[in-house]
Amino acid sequence: MKITMEWAWTALAHHLPFDPAVWDPSGIVAAVARHQNDLVLVADQPQPDTAWRAAALLHTLAVCPPLASPMNEFYAVAITRSYLNVAGAKTLPGTESLADLVEQAKTGAADVSAVAEEIRAHIEP
Repeated sequence: MKITMEWAWTALAHHLPFDPAVWDPSGIVAAVARHQNDLVLVADQPQPDTAWRAAALLHTLAVCPPLASPMNEFYAVAITRSYLNVAGAKTLPGTESLADLVEQAKTGAADVSAVAEEIRAHIEP
């Protein structure tokens, strides 16, 4: 399942109903575009899956914060959990686990593949 820009903006309005200022909407555009990407350029690299698509959202929002607010991390966690839920994940990573991944992405300690691996461990039996 892939999300759209409309879905991302709806998720923002749902999780942050007080209408935070979005000072860089390109951060949300980039997160959605990266999430939707299907291109695999390396032989034997796995196709994007639900965990990778969730990781792309989280990682991009962590490194390209769109909000003029300290709520960027919350939005990255909330949209990731929301996506996993609508994509049919049987279990969802906890908010604390996702918040740790946001911090790791922000500091460069985890790339999108590492974030996806951690998310995959939470959503797969």
